[in-house]
Amino acid sequence: MPHIKTGLIACILLGITAGTSVAASNMVLSGEYTFYTDEMSLEMIGQNICMFPDTQSGKQLPRSKSDERDLWFCFSDFQQARKVLDIPATPPKQGCGYSGKLTVEVADYRINEQQNDDFDVARLVKVISHDKPEVIECQP
Repeated sequence: MPHIKTGLIACILLGITAGTSVAASNMVLSGEYTFYTDEMSLEMIGQNICMFPDTQSGKQLPRSKSDERDLWFCFSDFQQARKVLDIPATPPKQGCGYSGKLTVEVADYRINEQQNDDFDVARLVKVISHDKPEVIECQP
């Protein structure tokens, strides 16, 4: 019986960690962030603030050469990211969210290597600089 338990635990742990890899060190990244508040975006991405690193700093992201996906990830702690980026707690009256430029330090970068709707995530360690949030115009 112990072999069955050990095998079951190993399968569960493998299932939890499969398709995920983690960056070994902290990274300083520059780029743009977005937080969409429209119904369709919230349904697809959820309540997440996501970052799109610029080409130069994006080279730090731990991706395989065969991974051709766009470089982007979401911060793992929405409330903390919203607060330190000064993103209003309420959606804009006219618009579908907020965006701005930023430079941040992130850690615990987790790559989603599965073919599913999940996305990469990273823990926001520190905001080095950021623009005041601008309202994102809604697309027709």
